[in-house]
Order: sequence, then structure tokens, then C-alpha cells
Amino acid sequence: MSSSVVFIFRDCPPPHLMALAEWGFVVASLSRCPGVEHVADVRSYIEGKFVIIVDDKELAERLGVGYATVAEVEKFLRWLSKEIPAVYKPYVQ
Repeated sequence: MSSSVVFIFRDCPPPHLMALAEWGFVVASLSRCPGVEHVADVRSYIEGKFVIIVDDKELAERLGVGYATVAEVEKFLRWLSKEIPAVYKPYVQ
């Protein structure tokens, strides 16, 4: 089952944030990056998904989707690792 929660980065995401995928989240980028889903048409791509644009508040506001800074995403990952045992990773979607 694919996740409907997507973190979209304008550029390639920092390597440590690829850990989002281990939790069942989709990591995508508006740029072409190795190992990251590329988004060519962001408007059609986000349809039916819960989207968080990382570090581009203007784009998030224009699209009417969530926004987070890299620091907030890092904090979210730390919280997941602390609050939810790794054994539950496949079920967090």
C-alpha cells in the first residue's frame, strides 16, 4: 500500500531526511534527484494526497498544502523514532 502523505522538496532532500521513506512517507522533489520521486506537474501530483512542502512557504501557500522547514521535519523524525517503536514502522501510513 502506498502512502498518501508526501514530503515535497524543491531541491534534493538532505540524505538524512530520506529516513521519512522508512516510515512509509513518500519523499519527492521538484528537482531530479537519485532515489527520490520526481514531480514534474506539482498541481496534478498532489491531488488526493496529504502534502507537506519543505522549505518553500510561498509554494505551499499557493498550492494550499502544508508547509514545514527542514528543522521541523528533523524534529518530526526524532519524535517518530522516540515515540513509535521501529517494529511499527510498516504500519505508520
